[in-house]
Amino acid sequence: TSEWAVAEVDTYLDELEYDNIAQTMILVLPQEEVGNRVNCAVHFLRYMRLGQPSGARKDNGFVFLIVVEPGDIDVHYGVGLGLPALTAHELTDLNRLAEETYKDTASLDEALITLVKEYDRVARANYAPLITMSPTSEPEELTIPTDPSAIAVLCCMTCLVMIAIILVLSFLMRIARGKVFNFPGGSGSSWNNHGPNTSGGGWNKPSSGGGWTGPSGGGGWSRPSGGGIKIPRSRGGSGSGRAGRGN
Repeated sequence: TSEWAVAEVDTYLDELEYDNIAQTMILVLPQEEVGNRVNCAVHFLRYMRLGQPSGARKDNGFVFLIVVEPGDIDVHYGVGLGLPALTAHELTDLNRLAEETYKDTASLDEALITLVKEYDRVARANYAPLITMSPTSEPEELTIPTDPSAIAVLCCMTCLVMIAIILVLSFLMRIARGKVFNFPGGSGSSWNNHGPNTSGGGWNKPSSGGGWTGPSGGGGWSRPSGGGIKIPRSRGGSGSGRAGRGN
């Protein structure tokens, strides 16, 4: 089989699978590699686990087996339990059509394309496309408590949050105005314009002249040590591959 024929066949089979009509594979083998031909098609269907594992189109797997003989082909099928509308009469006609096409053209490509086109027509005549939409999650509605105790708790929490915000804002405003900046673990150090006053005396007012004096205790800052801031192709499915019948 040529690449263009494989691509043409894959187009039809992929669309059938996308529409959830059937998950199909075509197996082409020489007659030396096939024993019981009907059983071979059914066993391959099970082995590849073709078909949907659940849902409205469960077990919708399908297999065509084309046995290549000298100057001829022999076509068989295996169909899953999820495709009961595909009757034996319709499917047998597909087999005979492919075999007659090969006899007339001596081309396996033509036989494959003819088989797949007619198979697509028969499958779609019996099964409409089934497009499954994923459910969309609805936005959750905001529920307002109506129980008196829950309302009281909510009011208390709101008041506490507001008080905490007011305290933080007040503290930040006092820092911005240069009022106080207490150091933890010390004896009440305060700021002057040159560094912390470790003597605990607050700002040192000069006895004469303008400006502020340095700290009376001689303390200063030390820098922190921590730094700064298909044919055959991989078309296997996930279904059970249960086959109802073959021919």
